Amino acid sequence: MTGSGRIIVSSASDAGDDGPFDSAVSDAGRVTVSAAGQVRITLAAHPAVLGTFPRYKIEAVECLPGSADALLGTDDENLGGYVRAMPFCGA
Repeated sequence: MTGSGRIIVSSASDAGDDGPFDSAVSDAGRVTVSAAGQVRITLAAHPAVLGTFPRYKIEAVECLPGSADALLGTDDENLGGYVRAMPFCGA
């Protein structure tokens, strides 16, 4: 989740330990808190795809505090793992 309440998620296609893998990162909705402290989660009917990642299985998305960047972590099983920064957390 971003500082403004946007919900950023990853999804992946996983055919097994040797791949092939494909992933997407999407804006899935928003979390808001009312003045009375009531939490509301609104999910997007059609999440906006922020990026696609052929050949990678993204399993972690973390927005960096004070930054528009998200760290994307992959677990590509027998093919290793990676961490990559992408500007998905702004606004």
